[in-house]
Amino acid sequence: MYALLVVVLIVGWHQATRQHQTTVLSDLPLVSIVIPVRNEESNIGLLLNDIVGQSYQHIEIIVVDDHSQDSTVKCVEKEMHRDKRITLLKSEGAGKKEAITTAIKSAQGSIILTTDADCRVDQNWIACLLPYFSNDEAKLVFGGVKITGYSFLDDVQAIEFASLIGTGGATSALGFPTMCNGANLAFRRDVFNEVGGYSGNLEIPSGDDEFLMRKIKAKYPSGIEFAGVSEVVVSTSPSKDLNEFIQQRIRWAGKWKHNQSLASILLAFFIFLFKVLTMALPILIAVHQIDWQIGAFIFITKVLAEYIFLQQVCSFLSIPWSWMSFILLQALYPFYVVAIGLLSNFLSFSWRGRVLKSFTVKE
Repeated sequence: MYALLVVVLIVGWHQATRQHQTTVLSDLPLVSIVIPVRNEESNIGLLLNDIVGQSYQHIEIIVVDDHSQDSTVKCVEKEMHRDKRITLLKSEGAGKKEAITTAIKSAQGSIILTTDADCRVDQNWIACLLPYFSNDEAKLVFGGVKITGYSFLDDVQAIEFASLIGTGGATSALGFPTMCNGANLAFRRDVFNEVGGYSGNLEIPSGDDEFLMRKIKAKYPSGIEFAGVSEVVVSTSPSKDLNEFIQQRIRWAGKWKHNQSLASILLAFFIFLFKVLTMALPILIAVHQIDWQIGAFIFITKVLAEYIFLQQVCSFLSIPWSWMSFILLQALYPFYVVAIGLLSNFLSFSWRGRVLKSFTVKE
């Protein structure tokens, strides 16, 4: 069943990344690029430089400060003197969703494009993303995000994260989107207001991307698209160390208890159970509950299916393939999935100087 699931994802990924026939927009809509920031003094200048240099120039850039405690605001103000299209706002609340909502209230563009301050974007990022909105049915479009780094831990994170991006793109192409990423997300401003924005989940720290996607999906069943073009892929930084990585994943996993999508719930539950079985496989073989040949067949089939899927996703994202990272993930990933899935229900986590629980946002 798991191998069949991965085969379905491979088929979905092929559909998501095949050449799309998109019509060039007859008009040039104003695009409002929204960047929520908190303690991003070392990153925000690089991202703004990328955005100012976009080939598509009909844009406004709205940076929203989420109560930074460093020199982020000064960095943004410096960039504002260089380009009048950059605006700096102070978030009306706390947390990423409040920051984005603050920006959208003042945004003039018909298309809202969100990204994170620690990201880098291609020169044709906007130009290659916009044609997806030539289809009136497209209400929300999300693109790929890749982790770039130099160390072995960075390589491991890149492949692990690629599995999430691949799953999101594949399931979207198959008609039941399960996940997307706010670092590379575009949607129609009027649709955001129509579905009530983030109302109903503002108190949950993560999920600004997926909760909005599901709201739009519920109202517009054919309204979600994955941008399967390499120029749309956004690069982001890896976690600096293991502790930061675990904190990030607990934050992400905390939103799943609030998930109301049956497809997403069933998919997550099935993968969780399969990872538990993978952990138990050596024990079941040792106590002669499963024949070792059958156990070996299960494991080899799992590894082969995951390799085919991940290799295709990494190739699209331009992530160098690392056999060492892949092998390590085969050994550790089941334990990681089970541990994070359980811990996210009980532990608080730290993010940008805030200590949060999975259902509260406070200073």
